[in-house]
Amino acid sequence: MVKTEHLCVDNFDRKSLGIITKKESRTKSLPALRNPFLNFIREFRKNNTGMKSSEVVSKAAEKWRNMNQSEKSPYCEQAKNAPKRKRRKRTYSRKKRHRRN
Repeated sequence: MVKTEHLCVDNFDRKSLGIITKKESRTKSLPALRNPFLNFIREFRKNNTGMKSSEVVSKAAEKWRNMNQSEKSPYCEQAKNAPKRKRRKRTYSRKKRHRRN
């Protein structure tokens, strides 16, 4: 009889198996976007946790409007250096229609 105690997932390091938790997936750094305001909102959310998402967006928008160009420049630079996303081509499947004679 083979003992399988040591084969349990709990005994392994979760990261070595490629298993990540929800919290780890949220804290994973995302690439910069081509929109400077969205880059600003990401950082604003990190600094203002515990608020409703609608409150975060409205306060971030208010702060963004009151910022001068030099304060916005780091986010604009991130947007300029962000890679362009490739758009996926849509594939339309055509259903075969039977013609009536």
